[in-house]
Amino acid sequence: MKATNEFLQAKINELEQTVQNLQHAAQSEQWLDSYDVKTKFNISDSTLARYRKKELIPYTKFGKKYLYPASFFTKSLSKKIVNSHLL
Repeated sequence: MKATNEFLQAKINELEQTVQNLQHAAQSEQWLDSYDVKTKFNISDSTLARYRKKELIPYTKFGKKYLYPASFFTKSLSKKIVNSHLL
């Protein structure tokens, strides 16, 4: 019984740590608004709306404003780097 309790306590501690890590990551995430995304990638409103509709990019809606996690674009661009083995 003691081993089971210790195992459960270890799992609880592990879950608490995971939640804390996720909260920290969410707080440190930088967000881009639609204007930022459109200007950085030279795309139109309709293209951005189509990407949202087709679920090609992650977003959240805050009031009337769409926000996009900057980390998504960084990761996506990093995957497309030519000669990435040189980095």
